[in-house]
Amino acid sequence: MKIFGAIVALCLAFYLFFEAHGMEGMGLARFGYIVGAVVLIAVTIFLFVPENRDE
Repeated sequence: MKIFGAIVALCLAFYLFFEAHGMEGMGLARFGYIVGAVVLIAVTIFLFVPENRDE
């Protein structure tokens, strides 16, 4: 189920980037889409990529 959640989050992030790409100028809405996508990708990587413990 975690994998499914990660896939959905990444698909939503790519959709937000796609929507932001179609907007003109640097308005608040476009900035929000870009920030939302970056946050989704960062949270997905933080939660679902295991920590590498080399000791």
